[in-house]
Amino acid sequence: MLCRTRILMFFKRFLLGGVAMLLLGTFLAACSSSKPKETAVTPKAVSTSKTIEFIPSSTATPYFTVAVYGGVKKEAAKYGYKTVMVGPAVSTHVSTEIDTVRTAVARHVAGIVLVPYSPTALVAPVKAAEKAGIPVAVVDSTITPMIANSFAAVNDVKGAEAAAKYAANYVNGKGEYGIIDYNLSTTSGRDREKGFRQEMAKFPGMKYVATEISNSVISTALSEATTMLEHHPHINVMFGANDRSAIGVAEAVERLHLQNKVVVVGFDADLGEVQLVKEGIIKATVLQSPFLEGETGVEIIHDVLTHVHVPKTITLPFHVVTYKDYNTSTSIAAIRQYLPTYTG
Repeated sequence: MLCRTRILMFFKRFLLGGVAMLLLGTFLAACSSSKPKETAVTPKAVSTSKTIEFIPSSTATPYFTVAVYGGVKKEAAKYGYKTVMVGPAVSTHVSTEIDTVRTAVARHVAGIVLVPYSPTALVAPVKAAEKAGIPVAVVDSTITPMIANSFAAVNDVKGAEAAAKYAANYVNGKGEYGIIDYNLSTTSGRDREKGFRQEMAKFPGMKYVATEISNSVISTALSEATTMLEHHPHINVMFGANDRSAIGVAEAVERLHLQNKVVVVGFDADLGEVQLVKEGIIKATVLQSPFLEGETGVEIIHDVLTHVHVPKTITLPFHVVTYKDYNTSTSIAAIRQYLPTYTG
């Protein structure tokens, strides 16, 4: 069953020796430039008799295709389910994601783990799935109204607040800041901008400049951040709201030789972003629990199918990794959810 004990046991598996309690204190918990082909994975060769389908908002980001899907596959194997991942390569192609859900319903898969791009457009397909007796676990971003069996994710508002607090304290609460968000369509994208600005408002000396949207394209984030920094020379904090955005921001800061002036903070991680943290160009980044997110999605489906009660919302932990503590046991455990072979 989904509960606090299960989540805590998960993290202990990733830690060495006696750092389990440290993780509990550090993780805050409760109980995403060229366009690839439209669909990265096709389900034609997979049996639908006992298949869980993972439908991300984009198959172009490692966060979903490696980290979250890794958790889906591991937990599904535990219960004997097969898995398949299908989805749009471009997150803004909402119609493709809608069609993917409807196709999964028509194939009568055992369950669907869904990352919805639009909080409203995916409601009707989810209703169709549940009408067909197919449980749906929504992860990462939610739908409105939340009619799926359960929603599992970190609290994006609180994660972004943590990033803002770190950055504001770093500059002694004085200066200007800008945001490069990946979208304002998903609930996660909205919540990260909201949380960052909400926390910054607690520092009267910090002035908001603007928010630009990268659509999770590094080159777009790079261009937007460069323009913002050139037009607003007093900016001393920049927030990249996901890994693609944060990398673009960091590259802009590096190209403009502003590493010693502009504090870059991010959200998520991939190998490129972790390297930028090590180099100190990104001062801190908020890491989610992507592997656990995928595992939890499968747990939700299995519990529904076996008539076990699941809560409507499951809040997962996050961890702030900084350029000073990226090589600690706790940080390594968090990074490994994105990069399983990472050793520090």
